[in-house]
Amino acid sequence: MTLETILYLLGMSLIAGILNGTVGMAALTLYPMLLSVGIPPITANATNTIGLLFSGSSSVLSSRRELKGHWHQALLITLLNALGGVLGALILIHSSNASFKRVVPFIIFLAGVMILTPKKDPDQATHRKLAQGFGYALIMLVGLYIGYFGAGAGLLMIAVLSRIVAGPYATYNAMRNLASLVNNTVTSIMFIFSMPIAWWVLIPVCIGLFAGGFLGPIIVRLIPSHVIKTAVGIFAIGLAIVLFYQAYL
Repeated sequence: MTLETILYLLGMSLIAGILNGTVGMAALTLYPMLLSVGIPPITANATNTIGLLFSGSSSVLSSRRELKGHWHQALLITLLNALGGVLGALILIHSSNASFKRVVPFIIFLAGVMILTPKKDPDQATHRKLAQGFGYALIMLVGLYIGYFGAGAGLLMIAVLSRIVAGPYATYNAMRNLASLVNNTVTSIMFIFSMPIAWWVLIPVCIGLFAGGFLGPIIVRLIPSHVIKTAVGIFAIGLAIVLFYQAYL
């Protein structure tokens, strides 16, 4: 591996780590980067998942302030998301993720709309419980998607969590960081024993991801919640349009 390749992997992984800590967009940066250095798609997806353990761990470490007082809900969300991730990983191990390229634009567009749409709390307690239950079911489905493919899943998680978590963006982003870390840990263990991994790229990739992952929550903490939420929603819709063009036109 040349010095230029190492620097390229470090720089792109740092950006991916920051994105992972702020909105969970690392896969959309890291996955193409791995492909660009000659790693096959399925191997790149598995390697990407293992690398994200490092940005995820540093992001959770940096998010402890936001998780304080929210651990009960955060752990429930994490458990449901991880269960879905196991199912998704099992599907991936016995199939292929190539078909998702044409589905991702619609998933990300939906996430953007959900993020930008104001949350309205139901008036009746029964309706609130139904909304919460539906939201938790969606968390498990997002986990399945993360285990199977995962591109744009951070945006989808943010969209769902914004509906069921009472608090600013930084709070449910911290919960997303925790859930993503556990999900990636479980699926990484499965991938290590069942899929090829590009171990040769992981040292520079993991260094960049760890540093970027720690910076992400700090950046979120400094930006007003409504500003970053609006920016994330607009970015999601713009990204969906670009991916739609690439997939269909």
